[in-house]
Amino acid sequence: MVSAVLFFGAMMPNLFVLASRYLGARGFDEAAIGRVMGAFNLAALVGFALAGPLTDRLGHARALALGCVVSAIGGIVFEAADSAAGFAAARALQGLGFSAVLVGAAAYVAETAPLARMGEALGIAGVLTLTAQAVGPAVGEWVRDAAGWPWVFRTGVVTAALASIVALTLPRARRHGDDGDGAAASVWGVLVATALAGVGFGAVWTFLADYTRQVHIARTTYFFVPYVIAAVSTRLFLGRLSDQIGRKQAATPALAGHAVILLVMVVLSAPWHLVVVGLVYGLCHGVYYPTLTAMAVERSGGRRSRAVASFTFAFGAGVLVAAFVLGPVAREAGYPAIYAIAAAAGAVAAALIARS
Repeated sequence: MVSAVLFFGAMMPNLFVLASRYLGARGFDEAAIGRVMGAFNLAALVGFALAGPLTDRLGHARALALGCVVSAIGGIVFEAADSAAGFAAARALQGLGFSAVLVGAAAYVAETAPLARMGEALGIAGVLTLTAQAVGPAVGEWVRDAAGWPWVFRTGVVTAALASIVALTLPRARRHGDDGDGAAASVWGVLVATALAGVGFGAVWTFLADYTRQVHIARTTYFFVPYVIAAVSTRLFLGRLSDQIGRKQAATPALAGHAVILLVMVVLSAPWHLVVVGLVYGLCHGVYYPTLTAMAVERSGGRRSRAVASFTFAFGAGVLVAAFVLGPVAREAGYPAIYAIAAAAGAVAAALIARS
């Protein structure tokens, strides 16, 4: 049930991945697009800090439902906006709402899963979120071609509203009896590596739609569909990898692969490039994201919901840096430059985890 909430809740931000193309077509430059799209990440970052206490106060179901409603309001505001400030405000509402969805759902899983299978549980729970990352842009492009941009935004509103209804049906979260939580340990290396990985993720999700427009690639689905196929397959068939071989042993090569494949974005010029990037990036993300989450939870000393919130905050911080720092870089030096920077950040992340 929590996976269904994540799927419908994640449709909103993944439909709005196309907003950078919409804004580019309306004449906004790369820096302006970065600010508008980055407003989502900035508000989400604030939301990540608040989502843990909010979930403790309201409970997982009501916190998730509230986040979905706020996200839906953001979709309504976006359609009504006609200036950069209006678009940014709408994206901020979406980010604030989705932060409660992302943290609340992951915290629900972390609270109820046995520690020995934490990596598998977190990976499986995110399968429908990943599915939304392919379905959202694909549905958005189809709706745009069939009915125009306004209906893309309305579709996001409907899916977020549906997610809020499903969220209210969740049973109360109860900690697994044989949890085995140990003493708290330093998590800073994991969080810094997570933020650096978030830079690469943000570079793709913030700028890909406009980048493909510039290099005359018609559809972003050349990336998103292979990405999701690979990421979902990884979580389904390799979900216990980090539980079996160790967190560091699983995360380090996945982060290294993440860094290497981002270099292909530097020379992006054909649809098949995007297919290759999507497949490899999906494989790597499908391994490192739940593994790093599990590492943070294991070092929390039993404060699992707080650990999930901290991890999500760190990843969101990296995505935020991509939007606000790499946007001006792209304007001056072009999109290839930002993917080279993101690849370097991923390499540093891999090194940090290898030494942790």
